[in-house]
Amino acid sequence: MNFSKIVLLLLAGLFVLFNNNCGKTERPLTIGIAEFNESPMNAETRQGLLDCLRDSGYVAGQNVKFIIQNAQGDFPTVNSIARNFTTGRIDLICCLATPNLQNCLNLTREIPIVFTSVANPILAGAGSSATDHLPNVTGIATRSPFNETIALLLELMPNVKVIGTLYTPSEINSEYYLECLKSVAASNGIQVIAISVNNTNDLADAAKALVAKPIDAVYQISDNLTNLGFEAIVKAANQAHLPLFCNQATEAERGAAVGIGWDFYEAGYAAGKIIPGLLRGAKPADIPIQYMTGAKVTLNLPAARIQGLTIPEDVIARADRVIE
Repeated sequence: MNFSKIVLLLLAGLFVLFNNNCGKTERPLTIGIAEFNESPMNAETRQGLLDCLRDSGYVAGQNVKFIIQNAQGDFPTVNSIARNFTTGRIDLICCLATPNLQNCLNLTREIPIVFTSVANPILAGAGSSATDHLPNVTGIATRSPFNETIALLLELMPNVKVIGTLYTPSEINSEYYLECLKSVAASNGIQVIAISVNNTNDLADAAKALVAKPIDAVYQISDNLTNLGFEAIVKAANQAHLPLFCNQATEAERGAAVGIGWDFYEAGYAAGKIIPGLLRGAKPADIPIQYMTGAKVTLNLPAARIQGLTIPEDVIARADRVIE
């Protein structure tokens, strides 16, 4: 065989090899998971998301790579994570909190974004409605069930006049929740006293200041900072013998007497259900933003006793979960 024939055979082999590999992805799909802090709620949400993707056939190290970055409550780090994800080789971003969603939306209109654990995605810049939103974003909104919580609070404490809460001015979801609480409370003849808190170091003092106010109960709205340091609020409520209401099952487990809200594992799982379709080519623009429904009631009876709250048997009987 002469040299020219050898060259032709080599070129033909290279041509076949190129065509066989043309169009194939040389790297696994990459999903970036942007988290704000390491609270119990965040851990539940993340686990629900990952479990759903595993159940859908996306296994880390086999056909998908997960890059999980947590800002540890630091806003400049939130921005850095968003920049890393929007400039790197990421196929899809999943945001597990409002600050992460805001920053990622500010930096990309191309990479698909799926969110969960976000109180008000419209306020965070996702669009103008559940169906009219930015073309690269969709997800699961988790607005707290204020009407249901105030209704149960009044059932348990019919003479309540004033309730107190802490809020975080640096979080738009916290300010939004404060306005929601004030609106629902006012429509039921209840006044809200709110004290701002800016970091976890100030949380204990803020909680003590709150329970020193002339309030009948604490209704702690949900935000990233107070979720992280919730034990300080529980301690203050216990010492003041003030009933503590919240909108998370995990916070009832941590010492609130009554929790009415979402199972955040389910919120993460619901977000996970959206992702496989997007990875196969579906468009976020065609998927309406969904809102969690079916709030669950968790009662912590030992906490209720410490905080001076009597819970009737009929309320206990209809609760979704009772901690005894």
